Amino acid sequence: MKTNKILLNLAICLGTTAFLFSGCSQKSKQTETTSVTQTEEHSGHDMDMAAEGSNKMMDLMHQNMSKMQEMEMTGDVDHDFAMMMAIHHQGAIAMSEEEVNNGTDPMLKEMANKTIASSKTDIQKLSSFTSNHQPMAGDASKSMKLMQPMKDMMGQMEHGMQGTTDHHFAKMMSMHHQQGIDMSKVQVAEGKTPAMKQMAQKIIDEQEKDKQKLDNWLQEHPQQK
Repeated sequence: MKTNKILLNLAICLGTTAFLFSGCSQKSKQTETTSVTQTEEHSGHDMDMAAEGSNKMMDLMHQNMSKMQEMEMTGDVDHDFAMMMAIHHQGAIAMSEEEVNNGTDPMLKEMANKTIASSKTDIQKLSSFTSNHQPMAGDASKSMKLMQPMKDMMGQMEHGMQGTTDHHFAKMMSMHHQQGIDMSKVQVAEGKTPAMKQMAQKIIDEQEKDKQKLDNWLQEHPQQK
């Protein structure tokens, strides 16, 4: 009887020890799993933050194009051009400010500062025109031609673009200038107001020169792969 009792007690002790060991093992695994999950979440957050930073210039471009798409066309090419170009210039200012704040290339930062100054001057003139010009009913299809350069550019944008802020600025601003040039060419061809036609030609001349500088910089500073 004593032997049986001793064996029974021993079995209970062994069972209790096994249960406690199993519980500790499960807790250890849960802790390890939680730690791995937290690490993965943190790593994913860091990757998201990096992607957000690398796409800042593209985000600004998308925001600018969205504002232009929300415009209500009047059918008056002069009026619609002035409204759209004012929004377009605001996008140039936003991207240029990003370059000034986070870029490192002296030439690009100088270009960005000049773009900010000239765009603000143009916006004042464009806003003054739309405030004092009563839009005339016209052929809406002509005004819609102003939208086509933006649609063309959206298909050319490179998602997941790599490189520095300088590379992003040079690439996106070159595309932004091309859009402005194409919009201005529509104005020169379809517009009627001399003041707006002169401004459109001025934008073509200035932005073609700046675009060439940006394209040359990109050729001279290939991205590291």
